Amino acid sequence: MKINLGGIITEKATATIHIQNKAFLNGDAVKEILRFVDGEIIDWEDHYFNLMASMRIFRMNIPLDFTPEFFQEQIHALAKANEAKNGKIAFFVFRNDEEDYLKSSINYIVSLESSDNKWEFLTSENKIYVYKDYSVNTAFYSLVNSHKPEENIAEIYRLENDFADIILLNINKRMARSLKGSIFLINDNKIRTPKKEEGVITSVLRNNLISKINKSEEFEVEETDIFPFEIQKAEEVFILIDGVGILPITKNRKKIYSTEKTRLIFNHL
Repeated sequence: MKINLGGIITEKATATIHIQNKAFLNGDAVKEILRFVDGEIIDWEDHYFNLMASMRIFRMNIPLDFTPEFFQEQIHALAKANEAKNGKIAFFVFRNDEEDYLKSSINYIVSLESSDNKWEFLTSENKIYVYKDYSVNTAFYSLVNSHKPEENIAEIYRLENDFADIILLNINKRMARSLKGSIFLINDNKIRTPKKEEGVITSVLRNNLISKINKSEEFEVEETDIFPFEIQKAEEVFILIDGVGILPITKNRKKIYSTEKTRLIFNHL
């Protein structure tokens, strides 16, 4: 598998970065996750501006040639090199290792996970767990898709206990998000999801799916406060994963969930 490292297509296994790289040393980086379908970048313009906003929040020095056309070209070049038509794209931007932090230039890595499907509906016995060992920060800066070391610990816990995903709570003990994405609860034709202020990572896919669903006649989405006990009252639960698709939840403790309505929602992707 090849990656795009600063505009150079190279084999992933042999790609290198400098030991003083600030993403490696400090987690000083942002990323945008998107989907490549039938050779096209889905919602590319929204993803470009979301990435630019994240870079500005991190006060990166954005070069003049980091244009919408440049963004698309780097992704298409990688997809062509990997002969991929569908898959998950990660556009990872970081500061270089210049001594002067204020003048540090940026670099980027574009990676691709190829798939046979346009979008993924991750069917399996998908158990979920409410994680309470730490609280998600709901501050503005924490809503950028960036390095969060505490989530590495939660991921280890998830793997050790064979959960498909883990629900993360904010300081008010309400649902914020999951490790993998945005959480949605379904009852009848009503879909509830945590509002942005609860600790939701800014997501183009989430915003656009909510908009599409609300324009349909099947369901209505409400962004609101959700306490963890409410997951036991839901008919169905699913996780929307950027660049991937939908993870339908089948079990939480003794509660078993259906996935029929989630499959209908999947069609909106």
